[in-house]
Amino acid sequence: MPKKEAKKKFKWGWADTVIAVSVILIALVGLTVYAGTVGKQQAQQQSDKVACENFNTALGNAYKTTTAKDFYWVLFRGAYAGIEQSREKTALNTDFSHLAELEAYVDNTTWDSMLITVGDATSKVQADCAVVLKASVNGWSSSIPHASSSATPSTPASTPSPTATK
Repeated sequence: MPKKEAKKKFKWGWADTVIAVSVILIALVGLTVYAGTVGKQQAQQQSDKVACENFNTALGNAYKTTTAKDFYWVLFRGAYAGIEQSREKTALNTDFSHLAELEAYVDNTTWDSMLITVGDATSKVQADCAVVLKASVNGWSSSIPHASSSATPSTPASTPSPTATK
């Protein structure tokens, strides 16, 4: 009867260590690439979404104020928060910046005349936010506040304004 050869006992060697470390490093590189492409993009989209939701809240609160000074103050604070929360060098961030820059031109002598300009800038932010929030424009609704050209911010416009709704 032929004799069976005894199996060699496994010994962990230098080559096995190199292979194990290489596999771990390749896995870490893959994880880093995934986190940098998919994970970061999702986090950035979430920050833009939060910026838009907070701006919509600020805009709604601005329309609840009783004076033009308070209206502008609340609106511009919302724009500054949007700048901080949204991704840099995006259309949304740029439009938040343009809206916030208008604060330098608004004072007690220009409140009424700047309302249309500020409203236009606010509408651009709202259009960007409609894309970020995946909202669709369905005619007339008041679920998302929006800029109006009414001379007094605390008085609702007599005609409904088109908005983006979820």
